[in-house]
Amino acid sequence: MGRNPDVSEIHVRKKFKMRRKSFRLCRSDENGTASFGDRHRTLRTTSLYREQYNRILFRSALGDYNELVRGGMLTWEAYEEHRLAIESSMETIRQSIRRYKERRLQAGLFYLVHDIGGTGITVRTHLYRMPLQEALRKRQQEIRRRKPVLDSSNNSKKSNVFDTMVLRPSLKRGFAPLL
Repeated sequence: MGRNPDVSEIHVRKKFKMRRKSFRLCRSDENGTASFGDRHRTLRTTSLYREQYNRILFRSALGDYNELVRGGMLTWEAYEEHRLAIESSMETIRQSIRRYKERRLQAGLFYLVHDIGGTGITVRTHLYRMPLQEALRKRQQEIRRRKPVLDSSNNSKKSNVFDTMVLRPSLKRGFAPLL
């Protein structure tokens, strides 16, 4: 009465194994999405975080640059060879910070405040201290109040990506919006 090994193998083959479904518990905040298992590993960053990161690194690099200038770097031959590359790199970083800042101010949700005496940056927003609907209403009010100031300070003839108004020269205030 022995068992037929071929039959048991067939029976086992009919069974199938399901993979375990795994998921990652994540948290999302103004800096991006991070895993709860490894809090220092950010899965996806936001433009606000990238702007903060660029600002902190630029401030640190500018501090080192100024320290070297005080030490006489402007007289070095190596500096003269690489001066244009250094200046263009600094300008590239400045432009990226400007783009991030323009988008952040256009959205009007977050404000950056430099820490006193340090290189850190603190994020301020209405979302931390009031309900979402009230914060969004407050944001709309601030955008309406800030729009004339932003329009009058925009003295370039380039069209703004976020604004469809065309600016024309005005005798009273530099530039006035065309409606």
